[in-house]
Amino acid sequence: MSFAGTLCLVLLAAYGVASLLLSIAVAGLYSAWPVRTRATSGDLLALRLLPSAGALFLTLAVVLPAFLSHEPNRAAEPAGPLLVGLAAFALLVIGDGMLRGWRAWVAAAALLRNCGPANRRCVMAGLNIDIVDVREPMVAVVGAWRPRIVAAKRVLAACSREEFRQVIGHEAAHIAAHDNLKLLLLLACPDALAWMPPGGALTARWRAAAELEADALATGPDRCKRVALASALIKVARLSAGAQREFAMLMMPVALDDVEGRVRRLLAPSPAATRTFRMRILISSALLVAVVMMPLYGFVQELVEALVAFGR
Repeated sequence: MSFAGTLCLVLLAAYGVASLLLSIAVAGLYSAWPVRTRATSGDLLALRLLPSAGALFLTLAVVLPAFLSHEPNRAAEPAGPLLVGLAAFALLVIGDGMLRGWRAWVAAAALLRNCGPANRRCVMAGLNIDIVDVREPMVAVVGAWRPRIVAAKRVLAACSREEFRQVIGHEAAHIAAHDNLKLLLLLACPDALAWMPPGGALTARWRAAAELEADALATGPDRCKRVALASALIKVARLSAGAQREFAMLMMPVALDDVEGRVRRLLAPSPAATRTFRMRILISSALLVAVVMMPLYGFVQELVEALVAFGR
């Protein structure tokens, strides 16, 4: 095998091993850590992206420079079965992530097609809202790159003007936070954590946290706005009873599963304080790994050489 081919296998194998180990670590951390109840959406997003982002960083910032700088012989050499197997595992992980992302993208496009053309458009809070005549009582931001707000005609009819304004403010908060793009990244994460229960739990917990934060951003401390949004949530939840719920994966609907929790939070005297676990500090610390590992490039290269030669 050529040097370039061996290098590709090494990088794939390194990514596969790193993503697997980090996935196991994150799964254990999520099970033991109180992050499920006290973390912000940013913390949860960073934790869920850690296996894939960390594996990519270690592969490109540690393994690649170590291999290129300490490989004495760049001639063709055969690859062992372990290296090939680990590279195949990495391709499986990456391919599965791409497939999940594609399915989410297709689901969002199908939702827009099912909604059909807008009956009319209205402008509220500086945003264009497409009013569609669909069975599901939905108000949602659809799409990741060019998000648009789609609202069911029956929701507009059921809510007062102020209630509908707060609903649109909630969706505008999702657009400002780029939540649909973040959700697409979460769904398409190329790592083994997606095959573990904590992976799905982290994504669901992030969605719940994003909903609460969008509520808070839309209403602020204004008591009247918070009551209006809570009232709208209850009305939409009642409309949803008996309706067929075929929401796409990229949709951030007004009525998620925890309607009661959102209403309680909105009607509380003041928003509960949210503790952050400072994932930014963790990410910043990770950037030091490349510098710390530079003196160990020779050892990393020895491990790579042993991996390449194993079993051949």
